[in-house]
Amino acid sequence: MIHLEFPGFSGTPLQLSEAVRRGSVAAKELPVLSLVEQALAQVEALELSQRSELLPLLAELILFKLRAFAKARPAPQEEDGFDDEATGFLETLVALQEAIQFLRQRAEERSRVLPVPPPPLPKDRRLRPLPVERLLEAVRPFTRRAEIQMEPERFGLKEAWARVRGFLLRARRALFRQLPLETWAEQTVAFSALLEAHRVGDVRLRQGENFGELEVEFTAPETLPDVSRPGSALQASAD
Repeated sequence: MIHLEFPGFSGTPLQLSEAVRRGSVAAKELPVLSLVEQALAQVEALELSQRSELLPLLAELILFKLRAFAKARPAPQEEDGFDDEATGFLETLVALQEAIQFLRQRAEERSRVLPVPPPPLPKDRRLRPLPVERLLEAVRPFTRRAEIQMEPERFGLKEAWARVRGFLLRARRALFRQLPLETWAEQTVAFSALLEAHRVGDVRLRQGENFGELEVEFTAPETLPDVSRPGSALQASAD
């Protein structure tokens, strides 16, 4: 808090302003320059809210001083416009100080008010609470039933081996990516068919490194593999 001191007074700017209004301190005796210098020397230690209150208080003290000199010695006619403008500016600062004090008082009063929740909305007594099952039964006639029709799988292990075998009969040896397979699904089924063919000895699979190219070599005679062998996956797919 700012502390002001001069012969005949010692206290805060607000106390000095009240003393001038009561008449215990004469406005003519106010050392305005000394008061402003004292206030500026202490303003760095103030909080932001206190700094905003200091300027209107000092302006009010200056206004008291100007009014006291105006009553004792009227200003010349040619300077009336300047004095009116300065007096109006200082009165505006004083009004700002009063507004700040009013808002602070309202904020302190509202801080002591406890929030109260609003009253509940009135309920229509004609509506009875219904269980969720009843609500679902009520909206079921308005819902649409979604049906998904899936096409039957026409490319199994037997079809995949027939396509791969027909290609290997001509090429005898090829990379897996060179086989006549278009989609990812066909490649997956054909790979399973090749594993079964490798198990029964119809093809030989080679891979030079992990995740490398897969080489397929046809080793069976030029006849279809015997799908009737027990335990054959090709036979299970055909079934």
